[in-house]
Amino acid sequence: TGQSNSNSDTCAEFRVKYVGAIEKLEYNESKSLEGPLDLINYIDVAQQDGKLPFVPGEEEFIMGVSKYGIKVSTSDQYDVLHRHALYLIVRMVCYDDGLGAGKSLLALKTTDAASEECSLWVYQCNSLEQAQAICKVLSTAFDSVLMSEKS
Repeated sequence: TGQSNSNSDTCAEFRVKYVGAIEKLEYNESKSLEGPLDLINYIDVAQQDGKLPFVPGEEEFIMGVSKYGIKVSTSDQYDVLHRHALYLIVRMVCYDDGLGAGKSLLALKTTDAASEECSLWVYQCNSLEQAQAICKVLSTAFDSVLMSEKS
């Protein structure tokens, strides 16, 4: 067919705000964070304990999602805030932040290459639709990488 694969490199971009991260969780702690609800509850408690803010800073970031993973950069795309390689993302979940303004949180659980520690990254989306769209693009990225490994 001679089709090029260029469309799988394209990045979907979303405007998000960065809430915070809990980095380098011990293996035992990260093992208990298997399901989406575990993550949501953990983030809830972290917010109540003051380890994570309830509300993000004012600055908007651009979250680009591609088959390589996620890149979060400043809105002028000059500085990169975070990079999450696709193969290190172990779980993602989006949910209403419960603060009543219709905002949603997107939480990512990533691991390091040695997979002894994990980190949680929390971003605020403008709406649940946006958060679900990000999750959908990510799932598609996972699928396309898995498909290309099989062929």
